[in-house]
Amino acid sequence: MPEVTLDEWAAMPLNRAEVRRGVLVAAPFLDVRHQLAVTRLAYFLDERFPDLVALAGVELLLAEEPLTIRVPDVLVTSSTELNARRASPSDVRLVIEVLSEGTVRTDRVTKFSE
Repeated sequence: MPEVTLDEWAAMPLNRAEVRRGVLVAAPFLDVRHQLAVTRLAYFLDERFPDLVALAGVELLLAEEPLTIRVPDVLVTSSTELNARRASPSDVRLVIEVLSEGTVRTDRVTKFSE
Protein backbone atom coordinates (compact mmCIF):
# COMPACT_ATOMS: atom_id res chain seq x y z
CA MET A 1 0.00 0.00 0.00
CA PRO A 2 1.50 3.39 -0.98
CA GLU A 3 2.14 5.97 1.70
CA VAL A 4 -0.35 8.80 2.15
CA THR A 5 1.05 12.27 1.43
CA LEU A 6 0.03 15.53 3.08
CA ASP A 7 -1.72 16.67 -0.11
CA GLU A 8 -3.71 13.42 -0.27
CA TRP A 9 -4.58 13.69 3.42
CA ALA A 10 -5.71 17.31 3.01
CA ALA A 11 -8.01 16.27 0.14
CA MET A 12 -9.73 13.59 2.24
CA PRO A 13 -12.98 14.36 4.04
CA LEU A 14 -12.70 14.96 7.78
CA ASN A 15 -13.03 11.69 9.64
CA ARG A 16 -11.89 9.71 12.67
CA ALA A 17 -8.49 8.71 11.34
CA GLU A 18 -4.83 9.53 11.87
CA VAL A 19 -1.70 8.83 9.83
CA ARG A 20 1.34 7.04 11.22
CA ARG A 21 4.45 6.90 9.02
CA GLY A 22 2.33 7.32 5.89
CA VAL A 23 -0.25 4.68 6.81
CA LEU A 24 -3.87 5.53 7.61
CA VAL A 25 -4.86 4.44 11.13
CA ALA A 26 -8.54 4.26 11.98
CA ALA A 27 -9.39 5.87 15.31
CA PRO A 28 -12.18 4.23 17.30
CA PHE A 29 -15.40 6.10 17.95
CA LEU A 30 -15.31 7.36 21.51
CA ASP A 31 -17.93 6.71 24.12
CA VAL A 32 -19.94 9.42 25.83
CA ARG A 33 -17.82 9.38 29.03
CA HIS A 34 -14.65 9.95 27.00
CA GLN A 35 -16.18 12.81 25.03
CA LEU A 36 -17.53 14.39 28.20
CA ALA A 37 -14.11 14.20 29.89
CA VAL A 38 -12.41 15.78 26.86
CA THR A 39 -14.97 18.58 26.61
CA ARG A 40 -14.81 19.38 30.32
CA LEU A 41 -11.01 19.27 30.40
CA ALA A 42 -10.64 21.58 27.38
CA TYR A 43 -13.16 24.01 28.88
CA PHE A 44 -11.48 23.89 32.32
CA LEU A 45 -8.03 24.64 30.86
CA ASP A 46 -9.34 27.35 28.55
CA GLU A 47 -11.08 29.13 31.44
CA ARG A 48 -8.14 28.91 33.87
CA PHE A 49 -5.34 29.92 31.51
CA PRO A 50 -6.46 33.00 29.55
CA ASP A 51 -3.12 33.31 27.71
CA LEU A 52 -3.52 29.80 26.28
CA VAL A 53 -6.09 28.13 24.05
CA ALA A 54 -7.28 24.57 24.76
CA LEU A 55 -8.79 22.80 21.76
CA ALA A 56 -10.26 19.36 21.14
CA GLY A 57 -10.02 17.48 17.85
CA VAL A 58 -7.23 19.50 16.21
CA GLU A 59 -4.79 17.69 13.92
CA LEU A 60 -1.14 17.75 14.98
CA LEU A 61 1.32 17.43 12.07
CA LEU A 62 4.29 15.58 13.55
CA ALA A 63 6.14 14.80 10.29
CA GLU A 64 5.63 15.33 6.57
CA GLU A 65 7.98 12.54 5.42
CA PRO A 66 6.75 9.96 6.12
CA LEU A 67 3.49 11.66 7.01
CA THR A 68 2.49 11.40 10.67
CA ILE A 69 -0.63 13.22 11.86
CA ARG A 70 -2.26 12.62 15.22
CA VAL A 71 -5.44 14.09 16.69
CA PRO A 72 -4.90 14.41 20.44
CA ASP A 73 -7.93 14.66 22.69
CA VAL A 74 -6.86 18.11 23.91
CA LEU A 75 -4.19 20.35 22.45
CA VAL A 76 -3.05 23.48 24.31
CA THR A 77 -1.40 26.31 22.44
CA SER A 78 -0.44 29.92 22.99
CA SER A 79 -1.22 30.73 19.38
CA THR A 80 -4.56 31.86 18.04
CA GLU A 81 -3.05 31.95 14.55
CA LEU A 82 -3.24 28.19 13.95
CA ASN A 83 -3.85 26.73 10.53
CA ALA A 84 -7.58 26.07 10.26
CA ARG A 85 -7.10 22.31 10.15
CA ARG A 86 -3.83 21.42 11.91
CA ALA A 87 -1.12 22.54 14.30
CA SER A 88 2.61 21.96 14.18
CA PRO A 89 4.67 20.91 17.21
CA SER A 90 6.12 24.42 17.51
CA ASP A 91 2.57 25.74 18.15
CA VAL A 92 1.85 23.28 20.96
CA ARG A 93 2.41 23.78 24.68
CA LEU A 94 0.64 20.62 25.93
CA VAL A 95 -1.02 17.52 24.46
CA ILE A 96 -3.48 15.47 26.49
CA GLU A 97 -4.86 12.02 25.75
CA VAL A 98 -7.81 10.75 27.79
CA LEU A 99 -7.38 6.99 28.09
CA SER A 100 -10.15 4.67 26.94
CA GLU A 101 -10.27 0.88 26.88
CA GLY A 102 -9.47 0.63 23.17
CA THR A 103 -6.75 3.29 23.07
CA VAL A 104 -4.53 2.68 26.11
CA ARG A 105 -1.56 1.10 24.30
CA THR A 106 -1.63 3.59 21.43
CA ASP A 107 -1.99 6.58 23.77
CA ARG A 108 0.59 5.47 26.34
CA VAL A 109 3.22 3.86 24.11
CA THR A 110 2.96 4.73 20.42
CA LYS A 111 1.84 8.36 20.63
CA PHE A 112 4.13 9.07 23.59
CA SER A 113 7.15 7.95 21.56
CA GLU A 114 6.22 10.11 18.60
